[in-house]
Amino acid sequence: MNRSNKSDIERKFDIFEFLGYNFTVNGGADMRKTERQERQILDQLEHKGVMTLSESMALLGVSESTVRRLFIRLESSGAAVRRYGGIQLLHEPTAGDYLYERVEEESMPQKRTIGKRAAQLVENGDVLYLDCGTTLACFCGELGERLASGGLEDVTIFTNSLVNLEILRERAKIELVGGEYRPRRRDLCGYLAEEAVDRLHFTKCFLGCDGFHVRYGFMATDFSTARLNELAINNSDRRFVLMDSRKFAAASVVSYSKEQTVDAVFTDRAPTEAVAERLEELGTRLVICG
Repeated sequence: MNRSNKSDIERKFDIFEFLGYNFTVNGGADMRKTERQERQILDQLEHKGVMTLSESMALLGVSESTVRRLFIRLESSGAAVRRYGGIQLLHEPTAGDYLYERVEEESMPQKRTIGKRAAQLVENGDVLYLDCGTTLACFCGELGERLASGGLEDVTIFTNSLVNLEILRERAKIELVGGEYRPRRRDLCGYLAEEAVDRLHFTKCFLGCDGFHVRYGFMATDFSTARLNELAINNSDRRFVLMDSRKFAAASVVSYSKEQTVDAVFTDRAPTEAVAERLEELGTRLVICG
């Protein structure tokens, strides 16, 4: 049918179809199909956190242009957000959402594996800064085992985490940075903590991570945590990030490494190709722990 022979309503439906609504003059079958496709993508996102264009095309058996329209609809609805080469679930955490006890058991086998591998980097005479968080608690458990066995000597530890203090207090010389106590995170933060970290020098720092973005780098859920990590990176000879692979699919709130180099990131599974390429560009070695 030529454009000049189409009715006004048919032309309107052409526009709707271009936008991804897939209405038909004869009924809502195509609309229901679109909704089913959206649900399939969301189901996968709830499991994986992120999907690429090619993965979505294979899942649905449709063209790239169809997937892009579905991504636009999902983003417009507030269910997900588009990212380079794909889409991710919109579940960015905030500082008020974080509760240590709630995330303590999430991905615990992976966190233990990451912690064990990273703890092997600690050497005699090291002065360490250890971030707060559940993955760092696993790191501290493994480090404590090495210290208890006599395999390490003269290690000094600075941390803002009361959990880390409890794990390591009988194993090594450990000092808490001062500051305001946050019961939900079981750590210390604020001006006093930042002043203390800013005046110290570390041979190594080991940091947690709440998300990664190809533009902004490693991220935290709040300004206080991000600022402490930024200072630790600035004042450390070597810098390491520990994060389970789910965090690669979750861009968080505040960057702490946009201007600084992280030597290596320890994780349990390889991220997407785009993230791996970005890490290589940043000079960050990707260490898969398994």
